[in-house]
Amino acid sequence: MTFEYTENMPHDEDDASDASSDVTELEEYDFPDHFFERDGRLFHSHGSLPYPLPVDGPEQARLNNLHRILRDTVEFHYLGPVTEVLSDARPRQKRVLDLCTGTGRWPMDMARLFPRVKIYGLDIVPIATRRPLRHVQFEIHDITERFRWGNGAMDFIHARNIDLAVTDYPELLREVARLLRPGGLFFSGEIGRSIDFAHGSSFNLARQAPHARSFFQVVNRSLELRHLVPIADRIPGFIQQSHQFTVPTIQTFHIPVGDWHHNLVMKRVGRMYLAALKDFAESLKPMLREAGMTQQEINSLVTGFIEDIERVPGLVGVYHTAWAKKL
Repeated sequence: MTFEYTENMPHDEDDASDASSDVTELEEYDFPDHFFERDGRLFHSHGSLPYPLPVDGPEQARLNNLHRILRDTVEFHYLGPVTEVLSDARPRQKRVLDLCTGTGRWPMDMARLFPRVKIYGLDIVPIATRRPLRHVQFEIHDITERFRWGNGAMDFIHARNIDLAVTDYPELLREVARLLRPGGLFFSGEIGRSIDFAHGSSFNLARQAPHARSFFQVVNRSLELRHLVPIADRIPGFIQQSHQFTVPTIQTFHIPVGDWHHNLVMKRVGRMYLAALKDFAESLKPMLREAGMTQQEINSLVTGFIEDIERVPGLVGVYHTAWAKKL
């Protein structure tokens, strides 16, 4: 088997080694222990963690779709000086860490671009491929806990779409800063938990897409019960306030919802994102039931949301990105 999990054993603060002694191989019969079924969907079995979405086949398909959407939106697999940071100038093998790796598409794509770099992908469930490339390693780990590696072990840490797994982002940044070598790179990418109109539009969301607006209001209130507050546009501030990184470079991208965009690539992205949003709404239903909504209320909320995003042109999701180097 290729999936591994970490035991979070203590190690020397100054040890930047691979800490491979902390890793135990996951056997085939161990896999079911990481999942449980509720409302006909499969969820992670780590009861204390706030992550609210299923981890089953339909949700994995949504994650794969989202990977393609973000790659095509930013027009590549990464932003920032990644090639410079992962150059072969230093004597040891370069290391990349992908947080909340999900199905592992990003590490696998990056491994093809950087065949000499060791790439780790962490998640709380083993849903990544069991046949990774030789220099890719997937591990089970709760990113709210201390990582197994020593200080300065990583050259690049990639954190994309992790906001549903983290209740204390500044604390995570402290651990990220510990893991990165001086000059190492941190990247954050989060899609805002809302919907908006594209720049230059004169439309008003409350009038033109009230059901879509209400959907995200209800979802965000339910997520706040799990201490998962919207942070996508606050992460650059967290980076600066940590005093561990250079001033972050910030970029935002609009992801079209539907096929209204004039650009052919973005038209295709918009169709994919429309499908991803529908799947997202479906995946949230168990959480909304848990928050106290009736099935009728949930169906009405989701139906209205889907009607709006299918009907109203010019809607976008906002992808917030920031990267900075470790001081």
